[in-house]
Amino acid sequence: MNKKTIFLLMLMIMLSVSIQAQAHKKIWPSILPNLRFGLYMAENNLFEARFILRLKNEIGLTPAQEQKIENMMLANEEAAIRRGSDIKVLELKFAALLKNNRIDRRAMEDMARAMGKLKTDLQVDHLNYLLDLRDTLTPEQIQKIEKLKKDIPERMRDKMHGRSGYRGDFPPPMPPDEKDDGPSDPEDL
Repeated sequence: MNKKTIFLLMLMIMLSVSIQAQAHKKIWPSILPNLRFGLYMAENNLFEARFILRLKNEIGLTPAQEQKIENMMLANEEAAIRRGSDIKVLELKFAALLKNNRIDRRAMEDMARAMGKLKTDLQVDHLNYLLDLRDTLTPEQIQKIEKLKKDIPERMRDKMHGRSGYRGDFPPPMPPDEKDDGPSDPEDL
């Protein structure tokens, strides 16, 4: 191969790696505010439908409650997707306004206000959805969730460290004071 071909090939590889890295960077900033918001809601006793449904046996959800929560979850997700796409469309139009040689301040201000309103409406809809979910639960079920919520950090820690119990596929770990130097009997080899 000649030098130009190698150079172009290397350039394309570096460009593709750079694009992939940029794509991954864009994901985390959008996820973190949502995680913080979810944690804030959980701290204030508002729980997402998936969390409630995951605990349905522990809190004693009735089949009617379960169906109602699933229907509410699907309706909320559909509305959020629609509103989110409306926001994205406005953001694209806003970006197009910025590219014009002559910037129309009034149009940009109107569009920025419209995007802000849609984002606010999205958050208010989500809060109402969480409150409606809570209203489907009995006070006893809410107390059970509160109790289970306190155990979540320990459950997650146990899950991450594999303390979910001995499954039999690997020998249990040895205590730190014992040392395994291998088989002591040559027949064990």
